[in-house]
Amino acid sequence: MDNEITVEVNISYEELDKLLKEKGFKIVDEYTVNDTYMLDNRIDTSNLSNREIIAKCILVRDISPYHKYLTYKYKEYNQNGDIVNQMKINCEVNDINKAIEFMEAINYKKLFNLKDDLVIYSNDLIELAVQLVDNHVYIEVEAKYKDKVYTIDEMKNILDSYNLPYDKSNYFVKKAEIKMEEI
Repeated sequence: MDNEITVEVNISYEELDKLLKEKGFKIVDEYTVNDTYMLDNRIDTSNLSNREIIAKCILVRDISPYHKYLTYKYKEYNQNGDIVNQMKINCEVNDINKAIEFMEAINYKKLFNLKDDLVIYSNDLIELAVQLVDNHVYIEVEAKYKDKVYTIDEMKNILDSYNLPYDKSNYFVKKAEIKMEEI
């Protein structure tokens, strides 16, 4: 189980960076995730929602400068659309272009690309992944930090305790669905 929460921030990255540093966070890492969402050509998407289409995708994932993967994500949702359980399976690859070529050879097509620039902030309690995607700023909190595993409610409460300006009506922002709506 790889639970996480993701919220959309209501201020610019520069303002958020200043605010996080004032609250004792330090930048511990920076990297870029380039995801190519690939879908089996044989799937009839005409009667599927964006969420159902994304659920059938395999990602060709370049986490620069660290790893390259084929990634499958599985998510369970409650009736409100909140993610209640999720996991992912990664298969490491050596070459992103060859991975895409392989997927195309087995009848997958490129659906869209999602570029995510991440700045990782940490303090003694929690790690926050600030994500810059297109014109949006998000904060993601993962359940595992050091030797602690947080529940979804604990992650929400910790994030809320910092009084950061973000949309508190949605703790499960789905960036890929937002991207699908734009294409």
